Amino acid sequence: MTKPTTTTTATLGLAWLLAASAALAGNDPEARFKGTGKADPIRIENVSVKPAGVEGASTIALDLAWDWSWRAAWEVGEEQHGSKGTLRLESWDAAWVFVKFRKPGDEWAHATLAAKAADHRVPAGAALDVGLNDDGDRGLGVFIYRSALGSGPNDWKGVALRWLHAAAAPAPDAANIKVLALRMVHVPQCAFWAGDGTTDQVASQFSAGDSDKPFRVDSEGAITLGGESPQHLGNRDSLGMDAGATEDFHSSRTRRLPEAFPKGYAAFYCMRHEMTQREFVEFLNTLPYERQAALMDRKPSDAAGTFIGGSPETGSGRNGILIAVPGTAGSSEVVVYRHEPFVASATVSKPSTPAVYETLLPHVACNFITHRDGAAFAAWAGLRPMTELEFEKACRGPLKPVANEYAWGTDAIAGAEGGRYTLQNPGQPDETVAWTGDNGPDAARGNALCSKTDKEIGALRAGIFAAPDSDRVRAGASYWGILDLSGNLQEAAVPVGSPAGRAFAGTHGDGIDAPWRASVFGLRGGGLPYGSHAALWGIDEPFRVSNRRVAVKPGPYNADKRHFSAGFRCVRTAP
Repeated sequence: MTKPTTTTTATLGLAWLLAASAALAGNDPEARFKGTGKADPIRIENVSVKPAGVEGASTIALDLAWDWSWRAAWEVGEEQHGSKGTLRLESWDAAWVFVKFRKPGDEWAHATLAAKAADHRVPAGAALDVGLNDDGDRGLGVFIYRSALGSGPNDWKGVALRWLHAAAAPAPDAANIKVLALRMVHVPQCAFWAGDGTTDQVASQFSAGDSDKPFRVDSEGAITLGGESPQHLGNRDSLGMDAGATEDFHSSRTRRLPEAFPKGYAAFYCMRHEMTQREFVEFLNTLPYERQAALMDRKPSDAAGTFIGGSPETGSGRNGILIAVPGTAGSSEVVVYRHEPFVASATVSKPSTPAVYETLLPHVACNFITHRDGAAFAAWAGLRPMTELEFEKACRGPLKPVANEYAWGTDAIAGAEGGRYTLQNPGQPDETVAWTGDNGPDAARGNALCSKTDKEIGALRAGIFAAPDSDRVRAGASYWGILDLSGNLQEAAVPVGSPAGRAFAGTHGDGIDAPWRASVFGLRGGGLPYGSHAALWGIDEPFRVSNRRVAVKPGPYNADKRHFSAGFRCVRTAP
C-alpha cells in the first residue's frame, strides 16, 4: 500500500474537521431547556390506511409535527461528573407513536407494528426506532426523532408505519384508527449519583453505605442495599422519613436489589412532562364501559357534565375532565313471546356502551390520578412506571450532586421568602404565570409551583416554564430538559425499600393490561400543598431531588383515593 503523502494526510484531516464542524453547526445543548412558551402537543394529521403489498399487513400513513424539538451533543469533564475521563453525551426529544384500532362492533385494541425499523418509513431529517414488547416479537410503538443535531420545529410528511393485522383485522379498511403520540426525552446510558450528600435536611437520602456521601450507580448489576460498606446503597437509616413510612434495610440489615430492577444506568425515555388531561381523556375514550367503571369513582353512566374529580376552578385542583356523553351498563332481560297455544321465552342481552369523556383544560397536568390509573395508562401506551433511581438520574444527570438541590440543579427556589405567581390566560394553550413581589425566579432560583409561590392556583399547564429564551433554572428543567420533576404534581416512582417494589423487573405494558398490579409506588418530586398536610407538602423540601420522605409510603391519595396533588409520568427502556 502506498503511504499517503503529507498533502493527502492534511487534506483528509481538513475534510474530517469540515465534516465534524458541519455536523456540529446546528448543535445547541441549551435547546433542551427551551420551549415555545405555549402548549406544544404532537400533531398527527392526514392519517390513512393503504395496502402494504405484504400479506396480512397494511401501511398507516400520517404526518407528524410539533413546534419545539432538539438533538444535541456535549461533553462533561471529570470535575463536573466526579469520576475519570471525559463523558460524551447525546440526547434528544422524540415522539412515542402508537396505534389503536376498532373493528365495527368491537372494542378498541392495540395495533401490532412491524418489529423491524426497516419496515417503516420516515422522511429525511427523521430517525425511527421500534419499541418492542418484552418478548421482542412485535412492535408496540415507534420512537420518531431528529436524525441529526439541531433544534426548532419538526414537520414530517409521509411517515409510514407497517401494521400487522392478519389475525386481528382482516378488513383494515373497515376499522377505525387512532394514531396517538406522547412527547418523550431520551436519557442516555451513563453513570450517575444517587443522593445529594446533604447533612442539614436529611430525609432518607441515598448514600454510600452508612456515610453521608452520595452513591455512584455505574451499571445495571444487582446492588446490595444497607450495611456499612460504601459499595452498598444506604438510606441514612430512614432518618427523616414520614411517620408510617418504613424501609426494610438499614446499616445493620441488608437486602438485594435485583439486576432486573431498572437502576437508571441504562438508557431510557421519559415523558417530557406529566400526563396531561387531554392524554388521559384519550386513554379513557378507548376503554370499554366495564374498564371505565373499574377505574373511575364516578360511574360512566352518570349524567353529562359530571366531573371525575375536583373541578376546573382555580384553587380546587383544576381538573376539567367530565362526562360528555354518559355510557350505559350492559344488561339482560327475559322476553316472553306468546302465540297461542304456544308460549316461549328468551334472554336478550343488551351490550354496554362506554362513556365519552372530555376536558375543559386539555393542556393542564392531570391530577386526581391514583396509582391504578397511572399503571393502566402506562400499560395502554406500551410504557412502564419509573423507578426512584431513574427519577434521580432524570433530574440530576451525570453531574456531581449539589446538597439540597432541586431538579434544575441549584438549592434555591422562587418565592422562598415572599412573592407569588398569578395565573395568566387560564386554560388556554398559552396559559402562563406572572411573578409579583420579591425573590422571584432568576439565575439561581428555579421556577416551580409550590405553597410558597402560590397556594391558590392549582395544577398548571404541563411544562409551563419552558420558553423560547429559558435556561435550565428558569424552565425548572432537569439536566436532560425534562420538565416539572420538581413541583406541579407529585411523581409516582417504584421504590427500592420494599419487597413489592424490588420485584419490579422493568416490564412494559402490552397495550392492554398492566403487569405491575402487585407493585407499590412511592412519591418523589413534591406536589401541590394541601389541607392538614401543609406541614409536609406546604414546604419545599419534598421538591428536592434526593428527598425520600414518602418514597415508600403511597398514601391514600396514591392508592384508591383521588387527590389534586397526584399525577403520573411514564418511561420506557430505550430500544
